[in-house]
Amino acid sequence: GILTIYRLDVSFGLRQTVWLLVCFVIGYLVLRIRGILTFLRRYKYIWLTGGLLLTLLTFVVGVYPSGTGPELWLNLFGLYLQPSEILKVLLVIFLASYLADNLRIRFSLLQLLLPTLILVGAAFLILVAQHDLGTASLFIAIYAVTIYLASGKRRLLLISMLSIIAALIAGYVVYEVIQLRIEAWL
Repeated sequence: GILTIYRLDVSFGLRQTVWLLVCFVIGYLVLRIRGILTFLRRYKYIWLTGGLLLTLLTFVVGVYPSGTGPELWLNLFGLYLQPSEILKVLLVIFLASYLADNLRIRFSLLQLLLPTLILVGAAFLILVAQHDLGTASLFIAIYAVTIYLASGKRRLLLISMLSIIAALIAGYVVYEVIQLRIEAWL
């Protein structure tokens, strides 16, 4: 991804490299903080709800950094932030925390997964409404892998793979941009 950005615009590539390094440092520091996992786990619903609200905010004040295009970013004093990127991390935090808290309780699989399906479904619908279909597909994959790792049920992977294929077909029929991308790829 970094190489592609450099190929398109060196200044964007340098800026993206700096952000990548900042994220690595923040990630390292977060892992070194004692009790951070407990803190993240305790407030899992607040984190995910905050991420959803931040993503919804792009419908009101969303911008496209370089002119005309999908308004999926927030402009924070000249720094552009794409909330769906933060939402990916918050989704993993939420799913890991929720499943760690509830997996030992003897629920049926549907009872266990219903709250996660509602929240992940809300995130998915927001992304589809934004036409951020790549991220929406990635959410299905993140959800499938996380649930599989927690439950060990292979049929969930199959169901998720079929869901992604169905979403791709529906996206091809509904969204012209997907048709153009597939035709360009072919």
